[in-house]
Amino acid sequence: MMISNFMLCLAHFSVNPLVATYAEYLNAAPELIGLIAGMFFGVALAMRPFTGIIVTKIDKKKILVFVFVLGIAAHLGYALFRAIPVFVVFRVLHGIQYGLIGLVLLALAGDHLPKNKMISGIGIFGIGGAVASAVAPSIGDGLVRLGTALRGEAFGFTLMFLFGAFIFCIALIPAFILVADNKTKEDVAGVGAWYKNILSVHTLPLALLLFMIYLPHAMIHTYMFDFGRAQGIVGISIFYLVLALTLTVTRPASGVLTDRLGPSKVVFPAFVIYMAALLVIGFSNSLWMLIVGAALTAIGAGSSQPTLQAMCVQTETPIKRGVASNTVYIGLDLGLFLGPILGGFVRNMSDFPTMFKTAAVPILISMVALAAIMPSYKRRVKALEDAG
Repeated sequence: MMISNFMLCLAHFSVNPLVATYAEYLNAAPELIGLIAGMFFGVALAMRPFTGIIVTKIDKKKILVFVFVLGIAAHLGYALFRAIPVFVVFRVLHGIQYGLIGLVLLALAGDHLPKNKMISGIGIFGIGGAVASAVAPSIGDGLVRLGTALRGEAFGFTLMFLFGAFIFCIALIPAFILVADNKTKEDVAGVGAWYKNILSVHTLPLALLLFMIYLPHAMIHTYMFDFGRAQGIVGISIFYLVLALTLTVTRPASGVLTDRLGPSKVVFPAFVIYMAALLVIGFSNSLWMLIVGAALTAIGAGSSQPTLQAMCVQTETPIKRGVASNTVYIGLDLGLFLGPILGGFVRNMSDFPTMFKTAAVPILISMVALAAIMPSYKRRVKALEDAG
């Protein structure tokens, strides 16, 4: 599962940070650029009424193989066609893939981790993604530069998209190796109708927090290269390298601390650090300031995001973990969909620095909301533990 997640993030972060740049190359308007960047997550969000029941009833191994094949098709489509309407079509197909893959991997992690190490386990599970995100943006940017030098900018983008397709081909290997689910027909029959498996009311409050903290996350990963060019900062790929290398430490460390100290003592300080990171990025006019912002982002977001995801998984019974994961991704998709759009709106009204500074506001709201949510979360987890 970690290898599958590594491959997923390697393909994702080599392509997605440059989608806005590619849309601009295709002469898309600024508002359309934000929509194209965000619609990937909007399509996934539109699928949520169905993905919960799919992951609950169908073998997760089969779903994983299917979504990697979808990823291959989407990236080949990106590579072969250079028109906005066709690009949008394959962006929708890619969104369908994304709508399934994240919650499948999160549900699989929940199935195989011990209850007393759920939070630290999910933090460790995310290391593969963190390592991939360290190198992937540089790979994508390097491939575009290499192709541009060889045969022009169009070939550069084609080379990047073909790399994504190739990675998903390799990802099929660990997907085939996975063991099939052990759920019985009785288990599946007992989950109820599809509309009862869209979201978990126990998970929803935490998923709303994830929505808030993924708004700035989406802005960072959509506009950082463009922000660097606007500010005259060279070497933006180093931002992603520092971000991801720091994540490889903060993700598992924050999980261990959360298991020992409890979520509150980790998440609240992480939110404060995340707000500071966004302000540092917003005020950045040099690469060293962005590097500081990247490290702070990794500490703040890298400690809060996996902890909240694990808390979500803890709020449901084993057979309903697919539904809990689906609820998590409703929050994530909504944040990742609206983040680039809202960011593009603020950018058009002012500039990139203001966009990142105002992105700290949702994190502040999340701090207040978490304080209100924690008592009900603790009661739910205790009730599930008492029920065995």
